[in-house]
Amino acid sequence: MTLLAKRSIIKEDKSNIITLGAIAKEMKKKDPSIINATIGMLYDEEGKLFTFKSVDKALGMLTPDEKYAYASTPGSKEYHEALKRWVFREYYDEFERYGNVRVMATPGGSGAISNTFSNYLNEGDKVLVPSYMWGNYKQFAYENNADFECYRLFNDNNSFNLADLKERIIRLSKEQGRILLVINDPCHNPTGYTMSDSEWEELIKLINEVTVNGLPFILLHDMAYIDYDRRGFEATRRNIHRYLGLNESVMTILAFSGSKTLALYGIRIGAQICITKNSENASDFFRANKFSSRAKWSNTTNLGMNLVSKIILDEDMRKSFELELMDSRNILINRANIFIEECNRVGLKTLPFSCGFFITVPCDKPTLVYEELVKMGVHIIPMDGVIRITLSAITSSEVRKLPELIARAIARCQ
Repeated sequence: MTLLAKRSIIKEDKSNIITLGAIAKEMKKKDPSIINATIGMLYDEEGKLFTFKSVDKALGMLTPDEKYAYASTPGSKEYHEALKRWVFREYYDEFERYGNVRVMATPGGSGAISNTFSNYLNEGDKVLVPSYMWGNYKQFAYENNADFECYRLFNDNNSFNLADLKERIIRLSKEQGRILLVINDPCHNPTGYTMSDSEWEELIKLINEVTVNGLPFILLHDMAYIDYDRRGFEATRRNIHRYLGLNESVMTILAFSGSKTLALYGIRIGAQICITKNSENASDFFRANKFSSRAKWSNTTNLGMNLVSKIILDEDMRKSFELELMDSRNILINRANIFIEECNRVGLKTLPFSCGFFITVPCDKPTLVYEELVKMGVHIIPMDGVIRITLSAITSSEVRKLPELIARAIARCQ
C-alpha cells in the first residue's frame, strides 16, 4: 500500500527534456563528435558554456554576507528597484507614477509561474496555455489542483491565432468566471516565434474587450527570453508599456528569469512583477505571493539577487553587460540564419520562427525521428508533433550539419 496522498499517486515527471539531455551529455563525454541540441543553455563557438565577464566581475565584488546570508522572502529593495529599471527601461518613470507595481523574488521564472498558478487559479480551473508549450506548465497546473486548456498558437497564415484564443476565453469565462492566460513571448519556447507589434495591439484590444464588464483576468507573461529578441530592448519594452492601457480588472504578471537573461542557470533567480490599475489587487498580490513563497522555498538566493542588483544599478557595469548581451544575442541570430538557410536548401520546413534558443521542425513521428537521429550522433527533444532543436547549445558548424541530417531522419521514418 502506498503512503502517498491520493492526488500524489499518479505523480510522475514525464518531461523528457532533462532526461534526454542527461543521456546526450553522457554520450558526448564519450564521443565529442556527438551533437547535443537538447538543453536550453547558451554555449559559445568553442562548445563551452557562455558566461558574461560583467557577471563574473560582479561576483568577485560581493561580500560574504551578500553571497551567503539569508535573504528576505520578497527580496531586497535593491533587487526590486534593479528589476523595475531593467524591465521597464525608458518607461520606468511612467510605471513608477502608475503606482501599482509590485515585485516578488522567486527561484527563476519557474517560481514566478508556480506562484501565479497557486494564487490565481481556483481548484479545478483551467489555465490557458499555447498549443506548443514548455511542458512544465502542465505540472504547475496539476500541482495546484488545476487543469489546463490549449489555445492554437498559429492560424492558417502562420500568425498568432487571436480568433481561437478569443473563442476559448469567452467560453472559459462563462464556465469559471475568471481567466488566467499564459503568453510566452518573445522567442517562444519551443518554436522561437515572436509576436509582432500589431499582434500585441490586437491582444491588448481583445483583453480589454472581454473585461469591459469587470471579468477578473490575469495575464501571465512568461518573458524568460525577452533579452534575446533580435529586435532589441526597445521593441520588447514597447510591448510591456502596452500593459498600462489594460482595464482595471486585469492584472499582468511578468515572469522574469535572471537564469536566462544573465546566464545564471544554476543559481535560480527570477521574479514575479505585478502591474495593475487596482491598488487592492496589487496589495493582495504581494501578500498572497509572499505567503506562497515562504511556504514553498522560504526565500530566494541572496547571491543571485545581489548579482542582479550590482550589475543593473551600477551604470558602468550595466552598459558593459548590455554590450555582452548583444554579443550573445548575435551568436543566436547567426546560428538561426544558418539553420534557416540550410533548411531552405534541403527543403525542410520549420514552424514560424523569429529568434531565440529553440526552433522546431514538424513531423508525424517525433519519437522515431529522435531515435533515428541518435543513430546519427544527434540528440534533440521529441515533442507532440514536432522535434525541438536547441540552437543555443550547439556551434555554428554543428548547426550547419543539422537540417540535412534531420531531413534524412524524417524521410527514413515515413
